[in-house]
Amino acid sequence: MNKPTNNSLNGLSDIRTAITSIDNQLLELLSQRRHMSQQVAKQKRSIDKALRDQTRERELLEALIKKASKKGLDSHYIQRIFNTIIEDSVQYQQDYMQSLLQPELKDDSSKSLAVLGGKGAYSYLAAKKFFSKSDNNYLACNSFDEVFEAVIQGDADYGVLPIENTTSGGITEVYDLLLDSNLCVIGEEKYAVNHCLVAPKGCKLSQITQIAAHPEAGRQCSKQLKTLVSAKIKLVESTAHALEMVATQHPISIAAIASQEAAGLFNLDILKSDITNQSENITRFLVLAKKPIQVALSVQCKTSIALSTGQKAGSLAEVLSLFHEAEIPLTKLESRPIPNKPWEQMFYIDLEGNGKDPKVQSTLSDLSRMCRFLRILGSYPTKDMVATQLPAASLAKVKLAAEQAANSVKQQPQSADQPQPSKLNKEIRLVSRQHKSSDTLIEVKQQIIGGDHFVVIAGPNRLVCLEQMLACASHARETGINIISTGVVDPNALHSDNKQAEKASLEFLKQAANRYFMPCMVEITSPNQLKTLAHSADIIQLSAANMQNQALLQLLGQINRPVMLRRDPMASIEQLLTAAESILGLGNQQVFLCEQGIRTIDSQSGLTLDLSAVALLKNLTHLPVLVDPTYAAKDSEELKALTIAAKAVGAQGIIIEFDQSLDAVSNNNQTLLDFSSMTQLMSQLHTNEV
Repeated sequence: MNKPTNNSLNGLSDIRTAITSIDNQLLELLSQRRHMSQQVAKQKRSIDKALRDQTRERELLEALIKKASKKGLDSHYIQRIFNTIIEDSVQYQQDYMQSLLQPELKDDSSKSLAVLGGKGAYSYLAAKKFFSKSDNNYLACNSFDEVFEAVIQGDADYGVLPIENTTSGGITEVYDLLLDSNLCVIGEEKYAVNHCLVAPKGCKLSQITQIAAHPEAGRQCSKQLKTLVSAKIKLVESTAHALEMVATQHPISIAAIASQEAAGLFNLDILKSDITNQSENITRFLVLAKKPIQVALSVQCKTSIALSTGQKAGSLAEVLSLFHEAEIPLTKLESRPIPNKPWEQMFYIDLEGNGKDPKVQSTLSDLSRMCRFLRILGSYPTKDMVATQLPAASLAKVKLAAEQAANSVKQQPQSADQPQPSKLNKEIRLVSRQHKSSDTLIEVKQQIIGGDHFVVIAGPNRLVCLEQMLACASHARETGINIISTGVVDPNALHSDNKQAEKASLEFLKQAANRYFMPCMVEITSPNQLKTLAHSADIIQLSAANMQNQALLQLLGQINRPVMLRRDPMASIEQLLTAAESILGLGNQQVFLCEQGIRTIDSQSGLTLDLSAVALLKNLTHLPVLVDPTYAAKDSEELKALTIAAKAVGAQGIIIEFDQSLDAVSNNNQTLLDFSSMTQLMSQLHTNEV
């Protein structure tokens, strides 16, 4: 290898200097933009307008992406950056509005905070995040009730406690303490918990005989810990206690479950990261105080209440109907038994709305006349900020314009006609329109399948490597494809056996989906795969060949994952719906159907696409109906025509296979598209041109 010359080193130094100069300019511009956000907040306050305007956000993103595409910048990159900037702007405006009402809450004055554990505990980290503008004093408590008592007695200004986790659910002890005290909820914080196994410097996994963990942390990592070591779990009062045990032990034999940040605070090594059972592990914390706070009506707000309805039949349904009629969304409903009152429940509810809002006040007033007990725990600014997403049509138009320098045209309108239900076999009940007249909507990571939504699921036919999957996912995101998928794994390309190839393919698909914030779909062929697939994939596909595989249908009916059910080319519509009925009957209501064609006497193609089946299925069932035209199309042009036709007859989505280097060639009786053809198809799907 040639050594770099002084000239090349000097050139690299000059480039780095230029990059630093650009970065400094970006920082200055971001500072100026934040200052303008405050001006926006002042104007909105003067006219009492909501801080967030998602219509304006979508218009801004679309305009920015169009300009960025002309500069060679991809839409996913720009959308991620500006969603972060918009989120910061909204949060900054929200903090400004709240500072006018509650200046002591978000200013830089020192605050005393009671947290479970101490330095390094998750409550400590969440409190530090919420009160980030001030240099605080932390009161380490050994239990949840000590945190409550510290605030009640005035030893701390605020208490910060976990209330629920996406892996282990609600923390019941905190709910009970919340009701027994007179403290108010004045804020919330969400903290992404990435549990790690930590130990003193130089320690090896084989040396560990005991793992110290808070009970919640232990539950959240139970599956992973069994595969790591045979060490015993020692439950402790808090993560801070676990860290202290590890930091002060001699000789080394104990590890702890803690965060990466905590490991740094205690100068510990990370033996294993990402040991949580679920990849997305988020804990929600409540901030408690003696007195409630006021929340500006323009700020996105959440209100927490506790109520008891007694044992009257249908009383909870009456309560929920009040919120439904008032169009007040509920984000949380948790029940707890009432001590000394057998079979009676206390319900904890989080609703979207401000306690000062007349609509909320009126609903709570009506509620008080129905309940035995009703208490408002607090109104506070919410952390539930959903990033604004551009519709697939906008992305497809921008991508086509970038590739062909063509002007976008109008979107094709969706039909508003509702199907009139037809009768089915009496045994087919749950999937029928008689059972449910409205369309089923399946939500997967902000993507909706069903109703008036049109989704595109696409990906490579044969998975070869991670780079291929990342390229396909990037192009999918750029063109407005909603869900990424992959077909057959190529063990030869991965230089491994089938089992290793399957594991690698799931990892490749998951990495690509996570990088580009897309749901992913994989196919199941054996009951043994279910545990792995359900952990890795957002949607599980049952192939046409397995449509009537009762063992798989039963397993898929017991999981909480959307399932796509393909129609066998030799199966009737009734047989397809019977298979779907089997899944719904076991509890899983997240099923959608795929029509891919039927066997006919036509020798020119593998299958004949039965588009009449789409209209018939929509008439018979409330389940979403998608179409896969790849088995029936002879070439890319016919595939595009069949895709447009499928949308025209009312299909609620399509499934397409595409790859970077293909030139619309046939593979296993399927027509595949290359990147350019896929871009054209996505644009055509959202225009009036075929």
